[in-house]
Amino acid sequence: MPIISTKRMVWILALVTASAVPSAPAQTPSHPTRTILVLDASGSMWGQVEGRAKIEIAREVIGHLVDQLPADTELGLVAYGHRHKGDCEDIELLLPADHLDRDAFKKTVNAIQPKGKTPLTSAVIFAAESLRFTEQEATVILVTDGEETCEKDPCEAAQILEATGVNFTAHVVAFDLDDKSAQSIECLAKTTGGLFLKADNASTLSDALHTVIEPTPEPSPEPPTEATVAGPQKVLAGSVFEVTWTGPNHKADYITIVPKDFEDSKYARYEYTRSGSPLKLTSIIDAGPAEIRYMHGPSRKVLARADILVEPAEVTLKAPETIVAGGSVTIEWTGPNNKNDFITIVPKDFEDGKYARYEYTKKGSPLKVEAPVTAGPCEIRYQAEQGGKVLARIDLEVEPAVVTLKAPAEAPAGSKVTIEWTGPNNKNDFITIVPKDFEDGKYARYEYTKRGSPLKVEAPEKPGDCEVRYHTGQGGKVVNRAAIKITPKE
Repeated sequence: MPIISTKRMVWILALVTASAVPSAPAQTPSHPTRTILVLDASGSMWGQVEGRAKIEIAREVIGHLVDQLPADTELGLVAYGHRHKGDCEDIELLLPADHLDRDAFKKTVNAIQPKGKTPLTSAVIFAAESLRFTEQEATVILVTDGEETCEKDPCEAAQILEATGVNFTAHVVAFDLDDKSAQSIECLAKTTGGLFLKADNASTLSDALHTVIEPTPEPSPEPPTEATVAGPQKVLAGSVFEVTWTGPNHKADYITIVPKDFEDSKYARYEYTRSGSPLKLTSIIDAGPAEIRYMHGPSRKVLARADILVEPAEVTLKAPETIVAGGSVTIEWTGPNNKNDFITIVPKDFEDGKYARYEYTKKGSPLKVEAPVTAGPCEIRYQAEQGGKVLARIDLEVEPAVVTLKAPAEAPAGSKVTIEWTGPNNKNDFITIVPKDFEDGKYARYEYTKRGSPLKVEAPEKPGDCEVRYHTGQGGKVVNRAAIKITPKE
C-alpha cells in the first residue's frame, strides 16, 4: 500500500481492538469488539489539509465512525500531547474500553486541543497494555501523518508486541504523511501482519478506517491479475474526472493517476475502489503524459493501466500595480477554479507553496485579497491547493501607509480622548491608548478607524506615560504612535 506525501506528522489515531479483524476467514469473534482509540493531539494537528485543520477532519471522521459502529462495541479513548508542550509522557486514558456511549465519546474527542509532541510508539504500547494484549487478541489501527518525535523505535516496539502478544496486529493508516516519515512507521504494520493504508483528506481517511475496522473476508497472498480502468483521453490539470473500473476490489485496492514515468509502486492522487465504479478522481497538477492505474493495495502491484494526457491549466491575473500596505486588492482572474484553488498576495521572495492572506477562487472573479502590512515588492499568485503549485503570478508594489495622529498632550484617567487621525483605514484598523511600556500588538480600549476622524477613545484608568497607537487590523502591527500623559482623575 502506498504512503501519503506532504506535511509532517500532525496526528495519530490508534484503534486497539480485540478480534476486530479475524486472523482467518472462518474465525468469528467470541466476544464483543473491544477498542481503544488513540488520538495524537500534538501541535501539528492544527496543520491544514484542503483548507481545514487536521484536528477538525479527525473529529468529523471519528464522529461518523463512532455513529456507525455496532451497539455492542466496547470503545475507549487515549490521547497524547493534549495537556503540555514538549512532554513525551503526556499520554492519558480519557475513556476506558467500555460499552460505547456515542455522545460522550464524540464530546470528549471534540474537547481535545492539540499542544504537544508525538510519542506514538509509547501511545501504541500504552493502548495495547490497556487491553491486556498479552492475554487476549488485540489489534491496533494507527493513523498518522508523521513520525515518532520522542526517541522511541516503533520497529523495535512492533517486534516486541508481536512476540509477546496473543495474535497482536497493527494496521497503519498514513494521513498526509511524507515518504521518509512513512518508512519509519510502516514496520508497525509489516512486522505484525497488518495493512499499511493511506489518506490525504476526510474522504480517504474515512475509507481507510472503515477498511481496517471491517472484518477481513479472505486472505489474498497473491495479487489477482484481472482488472480494467478507463477514463477520458485528456483532462485539465487539477480537475476532477470520472474513472470506471473492474477488478477484485480487495481491501486497500485503489485507483491512482500518476505521471507516465512513475515507478509502479508510487502513487499520486487516488481514491479507494470501495467507493465503487465509476469513481471521481482528481488529476495531478503537472501537465504531461500520465496513467490511470488500478493498484492492488496489499502487494502494491499494478493490475491495470490506461493512458491519459494532463493538459496545463490556463490562468490569467489582472490587478493594480500598487496598493497601500494592508489594503484590499481587487483581482480579476481566469483559471481552472479547481477545488480549493486560491489567490494570495505574498512578498516577492516568498518560497513557492507558501501563502499569506488569500481568498478561494470558488468565490468568483473579481476577488478582494488583503495585501501584506509590510511595504515592499510582492506578488499576486494563483495557487493550486494540490502541492501548493503556483499556476500564475504578477507583480504588486506594496507602498507604506501614511498615518498621522493628533491627540492632547495629557488627559484624565478613564476620560474620553479626542483623537484626529489620517491613515489607510483598512479593514479592522483601530486606535487604542495603552501604557508606554505595553508590548506592540497588545491593546486596551479602542475604536475602529472606520468610524471616522476624530475618534473618542477611552483612556486607561491608571495614570502614567502612555501612547496613542494606530494598529492594523491585519496582525495588529503598530504603524504610528503619539505620546500622551494620563493624569489622575479630577
